[in-house]
This record gives sequence, C-alpha cells and structure tokens, in this order.
Amino acid sequence: MFQAYPTTGSFSRSAIKQSVGTKSILSGMFVAIFVGITLLWLTPVFEYMPYPTFAAIIIAAALALFDYPEPIHLWKVDKLDLLVWLSCFFVTVFVGVDYGIGVSAGLSLLIVLYESAYPHSAVLGRLHESSVYRNVKQYPDAEEYDGIVIARIDAPLYFANTEYTREKLSKYQEAAALRSKIPIKFVIIDLAPVSHVDSAGLNCIEELAQTYQAKGLTLVLCNPNKPLLDKFVLGGIVDLVGRDNFFVGVHDAVNSCLKKLSDEEGGTVVDKSDSIDEEEVEKEEK
Repeated sequence: MFQAYPTTGSFSRSAIKQSVGTKSILSGMFVAIFVGITLLWLTPVFEYMPYPTFAAIIIAAALALFDYPEPIHLWKVDKLDLLVWLSCFFVTVFVGVDYGIGVSAGLSLLIVLYESAYPHSAVLGRLHESSVYRNVKQYPDAEEYDGIVIARIDAPLYFANTEYTREKLSKYQEAAALRSKIPIKFVIIDLAPVSHVDSAGLNCIEELAQTYQAKGLTLVLCNPNKPLLDKFVLGGIVDLVGRDNFFVGVHDAVNSCLKKLSDEEGGTVVDKSDSIDEEEVEKEEK
C-alpha cells in the first residue's frame, strides 16, 4: 500500500509485546491502531505523566527478555562461550546492538582460530582384552607398550597447527621414553580424525619421518581417509614412510610393531596383543 517496509523495530515495544504474550504479527496492526487513537484523542491524558513511569514499563518488560539460566549453564559447560555471551551482553547494553554483534562474532572467530591452531591430541592405550585404543588420560588403565608411542591428532593438519603438532609428538615421545623399559622404536599416529591436510601438513609429516629415521625410529600411519592417502601417494610420503608402515587400524599397526620388536630383541618382547587375540578366538570357538 505504502510502497515501503520497515527495516527495524523498537526493542522496547518488542519486549512489551512479548511480556503480554502476543502470538501473531497481527499484534502490530492493533498496536498501530491504538497508538493512532492515543495520538489523536488521548494525549491530554498522558500529558503530565512523568517519563520515569514510561521507563519503568519498558524496563520491566525488557527484564523478561533476559535469560538468566543461560550464563549459569555456559559457566558449567564452556567458559569460552560464557566469555562471548558476556561480551556481547555488556557491549550491547552500554554501546549498541551492532557493536555487540560485531564483538561476539569477532570473539567467536578468534576462538575457532585458536582451537584450530592448537588442536586436541592424545596418547592412546589399549583397553583391557580388546582391540580398542583410547586416550590414556580418559582411561588410566589402558595399556601402553614398551618401545611404542601411539598418538592421535584430532583435527585437520594444516599450516596453522603443524608446529604445535610437531611439539606435542615430541613431548609424547619423551614421556614414553621415560616409562618404557626399552628404547622407543615406533611412533604410531592415528589419522582417523584428520579430515584434511595441506602442503604444510605434508611437509610436517615428511620432516617427522626423516627426523625419526635419523634417530632410528619408524613412523607408522594408521587409517588415513582416501583424500589424505591420495595426497600421501602424490607427495611421496608413502615411499618415504614405506608402504608396510601404513595400516587400516591402530590394532594392526601395534601387532606389526610388536612383532618387529620381538624379532629385533630375539623374542624377548612378549606380543601381548596377539596372545589376547588368540584367547578371544579360543573363547569364541568354545
């Protein structure tokens, strides 16, 4: 009718409408009618009403929009999200809505970049009488093998986190060397959570393989997805690491490494993994 449409609305009016329980956008039409009637015939009634009275109505309605349980929930679940929530709230209240949205979006982006640059990783151990390997911090009873480091990278490997990943693997190797009764010979990396790797990530794996070879260690890679495996082939990683050091799962890699350790030590290393598998097979046959 008027060849135009509103681009924004009054926050105070929205708060009042929510507090009285409006359910339809038709409420705007009725509000417009009553506002028109008030302006035309009822202004003398409100002429001497003090402004604090109108402010009290708006504040009382706006308080209903404040979600008190949400910050309490964020404090328990994720304090970084609480930081974003509080930043957005205070900037919106004291500066403006546009600035509040911008600050919260910027903080969210910084958190994403931080988590991407410093991804989660873990040392894995074998759960008792199973072929499942889990984080040893989450499962303290998980079994770790002498001479072997089993690690998992829980993020894509790209230029922003290659240095951090290299440092974490080095720490895992040093910690394993302290607990192991024999020198570390194998570093197994579970690549199942790694969905992407760029050229910097390929260079990181190449440097790791070369560094380990210089130290007499062997890099073993497990469960890369097809795009990763294609890049490993084209980038020469498969030839550098060795085709016999790529495995479908961590359990197969551990079995192979234990067998090689046993052969190197003249049979002194007990292959607990295979012995448990044989017991499981015997139980199933019975």
